[in-house]
Amino acid sequence: MTGVRPDAVAEAFGFPPPIGALESMPQRGFKQIWHMDTGAGPMLVKQFWPYDEPPHFRDRFERAMEFERLAVRAGIDTPAPVTPAQPVFGTVARIHGHGLFRAFPYLQHRPLADDDDIAEWLGTTLAHIHRLHQLDRRPEPHWSYAQRPPVPQAQWLSWLENGERTGMSWARALRNHLEFVLDQASRVVETFNTSPPYVVSHNDVGPGNILMTDDGPVLIDWDDAGPESAPLEAAYVFLTIARRGRDKPDAESIRQAHAAYVAAGGEPLAAREGTLDRVIGQHLATITTPLRGYFAGGHSEEQIRARIEGLPAVVAKVRAWERILANATSG
Repeated sequence: MTGVRPDAVAEAFGFPPPIGALESMPQRGFKQIWHMDTGAGPMLVKQFWPYDEPPHFRDRFERAMEFERLAVRAGIDTPAPVTPAQPVFGTVARIHGHGLFRAFPYLQHRPLADDDDIAEWLGTTLAHIHRLHQLDRRPEPHWSYAQRPPVPQAQWLSWLENGERTGMSWARALRNHLEFVLDQASRVVETFNTSPPYVVSHNDVGPGNILMTDDGPVLIDWDDAGPESAPLEAAYVFLTIARRGRDKPDAESIRQAHAAYVAAGGEPLAAREGTLDRVIGQHLATITTPLRGYFAGGHSEEQIRARIEGLPAVVAKVRAWERILANATSG
């Protein structure tokens, strides 16, 4: 954060002196993060947006922050954001010339390890999150289902036509796998549309957003919170945590997480094909994101080609994982 003074951060968030230096922490995605000692204790400071004016999708972030506030009030294990002295919106502060920022109390922690047993905490926490804001109607599927905005068949055909015309190396792979890609994209959306109940949820519960503290696991980073299918998210999250450091998911971890989820009020997962379609949707989203032109510099033509050609293997693996999930959650 070159050029930003610690006292400017302190003024933006109302931190009392003494104020320490800004110490850079590992970057999370496209967001820079710093540790800062203040008179109110150690703080974590995150650059929320690199420009002074809010993004055009500000309303989505406002809804995510409102849901984050619900989670804090409900006692979910997550740090409460610091309210700025003069919020731009939600709990976002502006530091002129450097963008928009958020701050949180800094937690002494370590990353989640592959051998940390958090299954019961995971199931209980996710069930509590799913009870915070239940929806009366079906929402639109989000990024993890290769959507937002929706990707109709005509869009895939347009990408293919443009790719062939401009000589993109992934175009032949898409042409060869077009029928399979279109079929899977349609199936993922149909699975979402037939998988109630629908809720507002965290939407990014995974190893990177779970920290281990002396008091136990803590869930962070609610920026992607929004509408979700409760059973599809639960199945995806249980699988993701059970796969840490393994070639295939640990069935006992899934069983414990699911049992805790049901005991805390979550609906039992039904054994059916498509339960893990969110995994397929995310793989498709790694293809659609660069084809839309988003973060295009971070995706080479060869990466896109490999993702297209790798889709059948992903689908086969998901179907095998669904059988493990079904056995672990039955009875």
